[in-house]
Order: sequence, then structure tokens, then C-alpha cells
Amino acid sequence: MLRKFKQVVRPAFDLSGEVVLRKFKQTVKPSLDPSDRKATLLELAASAESSDRIAVARHLARLRNFRTAAQIMEQEDSENLSFLDQCYQGIALLNAQGGLVSDELLARHLANLRERTLALPEIGQLGEWIQLSGMSVSDKVQALHALRDSSTSVKPGSRPDRDLRFRELRLRKANLEKVDVLDYFAAEDTDPFEHKDNLRYINDLVTHGHAETARTLLERQLAVNGLKDRSVVEWALRFQSGSMIEDLSKIPQGHQGMPGMLGLAHDLRAKSPANEEFFAACLRENTKRFAAMNVYNRDTLLRVLTVKDLLPTLDSLVPDLREIPDTMLGARCGRGLIAMEAGANRDSADLLRSVLEEDPAYTAAATGLRFVYARLDDDYSVVDLRNEIGYGATSAGRVGIRRGDRDQATTLILSGDYLRSWRVRRESPAWRTLKRDLGAKFLNYEELPEDPGSTLFLITDDGVGDEIRGAQHLGELATRYQVTATCDPRLRPLLERSFPDIEFVDVARRIRGIINPVYDGRYSDFILASHLPAHCDPYVEAADHVTFGQNLTFNRFAGVLPRQDTGAYLTTDPNRAVPRSEEKLKVGLVWKSHFASASRRMMYLGVEQFAPLLDTEGVEFWSVQHATGPDEVAYCETRGIRQIEDVDLFDDLEGLAAHVASMDLVIGISTVPMELAAAVGTPTWLLGFSPENYLYRTAGGRTSVDQLSRNSTIIAPPWIDFTASYEECVELVMADCRTRLERLARTSGRN
Repeated sequence: MLRKFKQVVRPAFDLSGEVVLRKFKQTVKPSLDPSDRKATLLELAASAESSDRIAVARHLARLRNFRTAAQIMEQEDSENLSFLDQCYQGIALLNAQGGLVSDELLARHLANLRERTLALPEIGQLGEWIQLSGMSVSDKVQALHALRDSSTSVKPGSRPDRDLRFRELRLRKANLEKVDVLDYFAAEDTDPFEHKDNLRYINDLVTHGHAETARTLLERQLAVNGLKDRSVVEWALRFQSGSMIEDLSKIPQGHQGMPGMLGLAHDLRAKSPANEEFFAACLRENTKRFAAMNVYNRDTLLRVLTVKDLLPTLDSLVPDLREIPDTMLGARCGRGLIAMEAGANRDSADLLRSVLEEDPAYTAAATGLRFVYARLDDDYSVVDLRNEIGYGATSAGRVGIRRGDRDQATTLILSGDYLRSWRVRRESPAWRTLKRDLGAKFLNYEELPEDPGSTLFLITDDGVGDEIRGAQHLGELATRYQVTATCDPRLRPLLERSFPDIEFVDVARRIRGIINPVYDGRYSDFILASHLPAHCDPYVEAADHVTFGQNLTFNRFAGVLPRQDTGAYLTTDPNRAVPRSEEKLKVGLVWKSHFASASRRMMYLGVEQFAPLLDTEGVEFWSVQHATGPDEVAYCETRGIRQIEDVDLFDDLEGLAAHVASMDLVIGISTVPMELAAAVGTPTWLLGFSPENYLYRTAGGRTSVDQLSRNSTIIAPPWIDFTASYEECVELVMADCRTRLERLARTSGRN
């Protein structure tokens, strides 16, 4: 999440430990116009004195144009710069592709650290440079200790001391070391609750099981500062989804108009009607202020709008890029994502690439590029781009693909390289943490052992649809091991009936819109903590082997687990059986997931896009779509698509299973109803109108048999061209689906 920019120009860790950019104290000289385009700024830097060039670089870095800022700073002779500017030079290089040069410069300073007398700002800058550098974690920690010991300004409990302690905590946590956050939060401080900057520990305190300490800290800061201090308000909203602020309407209007507050309000909007109203107020206040904002605040707001998928608002504020400086990456990313949704993939790719080249840490741009490159004939992917530019500060300024990168996993699976795709995912912090704690007992994308009769504990990960799909392997597991498995509570009756030899343990899914839930401190990784609550501990301790659902898919592609293309593996409740149609084919339709985003919408449909199928003779259509809106319900009623009225299609999965089991076919996109239909043995047709729907399931287009789900066929002509528009691809797939459906209706004997 984007945070409020702090003082002093440098990319830095904010209160939550995320890399952000701080404002600089220096006044921009009159010759530098913040609204100038990049070419004008580069001309100015080329002819200006050193101090003016540095001012240009700082301006560009403030807008996260790190590559260009680093190019300017790289030309400066370090010996002629102040110590603060030398630190800034090194940090700028780390945020682009100059990590090796930066580390060489840093090594010189660390070699004579004890010979220097550093002022407090210099200690902060150097501490940040150390933290972001490419040194090993142990060397970074040693350097932070040396920095603390070398300066008389770093007294125990002072602000510099607290800053350096927090940096060390972040480093050790990222390295998956076992640490006690209280050792860093309190240390030798007489009263750690009096320091507002200690709010940065809130997330760590909660995930380490010290929620009450976090609450005490917030209560003290609210008592001292009230709601007038925006940083206190923001942390109070992050803590347990804002439970400490009873009346959101009392948050000052001035705070509501800040982009960071808008981002928080967006994340909490589904929690209650009051939260929805607060989000609307924040959105209204930010858009009202946009015209009067300076270039930096505008860019911050536009970044929030891209990250939170509020593209219609961005479109209204920036309908085109003609009047916007090309240094405003938020605008360029937003327009690139809008072009992506409109099917202008070439324009989108050019815009998003220009953003990611400047700011390699801009995840929204990387995600968009992954989608648009799959729709171009360039034979070029985000992996290729990462090999050229790296990830900025998160890869210490090194180029090249990072181990376990999500874009790499997705790119591999789209090419049909399933085994490598699952293998690169083993870098997940959650699974690495379990590997650290359990050793060989935990299987992290590793082959299941030949150990008949041993005990296996299976952790369900990812979404409910993934859990349903992964259950196809449970029968085989039960023949090899004594299995205990976690499950979503909504699925437990269905699973227990289908696999009576397996013990199932309820673990509810994390709910979107719940920020900072309370954990018990057993695992500092919040994803792992949500997968393995405390009641799972006895099962983990008793098991001979522990693994997780996605590892079953890895073992399927490794040839360890057998694969069946057809056959039911979930057994529905006979007491809830639903009659089948005797006269017509009974066909279910599903067109979206309950979670939508700019990228996901490219894989979904509107119900109206089923229109080419709806007059097929001999077919009776049913909606199996949950979370339908009034317009969708009205369309179904108008076009004769029947509704299931006696079942909550989101929470009552037993009822949904009974209905899809009564159908002859389910058509649509991959989501829970589709996966559940396939699991109970109903043939499903997954419409392959997007590369993600088609290539992901067909081994890169080599087969129409779904490689992940049973009883599933991918519907798309093998010559489909994804460089065509979304509408053209949908039209082509629907025409193919219509032909197949007519053929099925004729041969079913019910027409």
C-alpha cells in the first residue's frame, strides 16, 4: 500500500517496512519546473552545475523515475559530493540497475566508518543504504551494529537507535530468522509506548502474537494525538480493521483527502455500510482536490488508483496523457491498464514497460505487462524484461529474474511447463518457514515419499476452487498414508462423505477486507498463520510428513501421483438430490468470480455474452453464478436462464454440489461452481477465450483436455489468435461452443 511520503528524499522503509520514497528537505531551484517533461529535465541536468543536477535527480526520484535519476547521479564524482549526497547516489543506484557500483561505493565508507563523525541525518541515510544494499544479511546486521557503536549520537533509546533497531528487525525477518519483536520494540527503552515512530511495529507485534501490546501503543498515541494526527489514524485503521475508531465520520476531512487514507478506506470498504460511506467520502475528497494538487501528490493519488483498481476514477481525472508530464508514472501506468482493458495491447505494453523500466518495483505495471505480453506475438515476456531490469531495491539493483518470481511461474505455466512452474514456487516465505522449522518432515514442492502406512498432514492452501480441484488426489493419498487434511468448513461434509478414511480439520479462509487479524505469534508470516491456526499444531507434531495442496499438483506432473481425466471424486448428499431434466439438456452457466480486478476481468465474461448459446434447441439453461447483481438477475429472467432459488450459492456448497450434479453440462470460466461441477462428475466446458483460460489448462495449447481439472474440456478453436481483441476471441469461442452444444443436444436423445 502506498503510504504518506515522509521528509528527506530517499527511498526508505516506512512504518510497515515497505519501500517508499521520502520527500526531500531541499528547496527546488527556480530553474527546475516539476511539471517539465523528462527530456527537458535531462537537458537541464546536462548543462547545470553539480548541485542543480542533483536537484533534478532528487525530483525524478521523488516521482520514482529511478532509472533516470540513477543515470544522472552515476555521472557525479563521489569525491566531490557531500556525504549525504554520496549516500543518496548509492541508494539511487540500488533502486535502478546500479547495485554493483553502489555496493562498491558503500564498502569504501564502511571500511573507514570509525574514522568519521556522522551527524544524525547521515546516520539515517547510511543505515538505509546498508539495509538496501546487496550485502549478505549477516554483513548488513554487522554493519548496522558498527554504525551504532561508532557514533556517540546513537544513544540507547534515541531516535537513531530506534531506526537502526527496526532496520535490523526487518532484515532478520526477511531472512526468516527466528526473532522476538519485543527485543527490538522495547530493547532498553524506558517507555516504548511514548514514541509515535514505534507505530511501525504494529504489524510485527500482531503477527508475533503481541496484539495487546500493539493495542496499548495505539491507545497511548490516540490519547496523546487524537484523530488530528494522520499517521496515528492510519495505523488505528490498519489495526484489526479500524476497530479502535468507533465513528469514522469523526476522522478529519483533511485526512480523507489524502491518497494513503483512500487506499486504507478502499481495503476496508466491504466491512460495513459505515466503511463503505467512508470510502466514498475519501474518493470524493481526493478527486475534488486533484486539480489543485502539485505533481507529486497527483502522482501519489494516481498510483493508489492503479493499485486499488479504481481505473474509472483515474480515467476521469486523466483522460489522456497530453497534459501530464511523462515523469508521472502513476498516470502512465493507469492509462496503460485502461488500454489493456480496451484491448489496445500494443499501446498498453509500451506504456507499462516505460513505467517498469523507471520503477522496477511498480507491481501493478508488472502484472499488467504479464497479461498484455501474452496477447502479443513478440515472443517476449515479463521474465525477459526482468532479466534486463531486475526489481530495483528489492533485488539490490541487480538485473535478472528473482528466484520464485510469480511472473516466472505464470509465464512457465502458460507455455505448458507445469513442473518447472510449480517448482519455482517453493520460494514462498510460508513454505520456507515450515521447511526451516520441520526440516525433511515438510515437503516443499518435493516428491511424496514411499512410506506406506505413515501419517501425512495436508495443509489446504490457495482458494476454495483450488481446494476442490486438489481433492481429486485425496483418494490416492488415502491408499498410501494415514491422512489428516485441513479444509474450508463449507466443504467438510462433502469431503468427509467422499473420503471416509481421511480426517478433516476446519480452517476458515481469510476474509478480504479484514486488515491485521489477530494471530497467536506461532508464525510471524501472516499467510502461514492463516493456513495453520493453533488447533492444527497437534496434527503437525504427530505427522510423519507434512505438505500442502499445491504440492499434490507438483507430484501429479512429476509422475508420482496418477492422473485421471474423467470420473467423479466428490459424493453429493443423497438427501439433497435435485431432479434431472428428462426433456432437455440441463446446462449450467457461470461467468465470473466474486473477486474481480482489471486483470481478472479479462478472464471473465458478462452474462449477456452467452447470448449466442441461449436459443440452442433442446437445451435448458441454469445460472450457477453466485453474487449476481440486479442487472444480471434481470437479464437471466428476460432470456430464460433459470435461477436456483433454494440455495445460497456462496455458503451452501452442499446445495450447490447437488444442483450441478443434476446437470448434463456446465459452461463458463474457472471458479468454484465450475470446479465443483467437475468434481461431482458433471462434464464442464471451460471457455478458452483468453490465454490464461486456454494456455494455462492445455499445456500451452497442445491438447483440449484440461490438465488441471477432471471432466473438463477447454473450448476454443486451436487456431485462436490472442492478438485479436477480447470481444473477437469471445465471439469465436462462443461460436465454437454453440456448434458443440448443438451436436451434443442432437445426440443426447432428448431433443
